[in-house]
Amino acid sequence: MGARLRNLRRARGLSLGDLASISGVPPSTISKIENRQMNPSLVHAINMAEALNENLGFLIDEQAGRDVAFTLVRSKTRATLDLPEMSLSLENLHGDFAPGILEARLGTIAAGVASGEEPMRHVGEELCHVLDGAIRYVVNGQSFDLGVGDTIQLKCSDPHSWENISPGTTRVFWVFSEGLSF
Repeated sequence: MGARLRNLRRARGLSLGDLASISGVPPSTISKIENRQMNPSLVHAINMAEALNENLGFLIDEQAGRDVAFTLVRSKTRATLDLPEMSLSLENLHGDFAPGILEARLGTIAAGVASGEEPMRHVGEELCHVLDGAIRYVVNGQSFDLGVGDTIQLKCSDPHSWENISPGTTRVFWVFSEGLSF
């Protein structure tokens, strides 16, 4: 993950300070991530991806995004982004399509895990469908508790956050459009 971040930052002609200024992530944190001394929080990863005009897929597969007519993703060969510090695992369902138009991920979220202390904002729309467990979304200060089979769709420009409110693991199906996803 660190090497991919460094390569992308350098390919954009950005110094650590430049990326820090654009993303709001401290340069010392970016350096630690690039040198594999720490993993980014979800909020830091989203902010750096947005600053680099990328999505979080660049952290799991630098070859993704080919121009293809179709893609088939087998369950046993999905690329996975594990964020152990958040007890969150994201499985890539959109395969080799170019990122940024429509992306889908399976999320496995440990009990008590949340998207972060501060609400997120980014471009596009987000759809979350609960497969197992329960999740709470807060959108523009309004709280929504979702159980198995429930779905929420929102404009990501509105401040939003989520947390697993199940006593166990929650699994969700996420779809993102028009830009940044994780």
